[in-house]
Amino acid sequence: METYWSKTAAGTNSGATATQASDSSRGWIVTFISGHVDADSIIKITDGTDTLWESKVDVSVSGIHFHFDNLTIPVGIGNSAVGNVASSSSDCQVTIGGTSAP
Repeated sequence: METYWSKTAAGTNSGATATQASDSSRGWIVTFISGHVDADSIIKITDGTDTLWESKVDVSVSGIHFHFDNLTIPVGIGNSAVGNVASSSSDCQVTIGGTSAP
């Protein structure tokens, strides 16, 4: 049965990481990553080890908020789905979400 999930984490100047914990019987499909950051930063989705998706947020062009949706990023069985904001000046947040992959 498909399960919907989302995880949120707040951070400071060292960034923020939101993690959907691994499950030995299923993987995850990441469908969105969103949040805010107060300085230019790299936004990543990983499986805990390998980078599966990456983008840069330039706050002077796109502002402090970011939202990437309509993603279909598979994370293998037994791996975590991790959303990360690499850095900020003092305040950031990241939310990652999606569905389970049976």
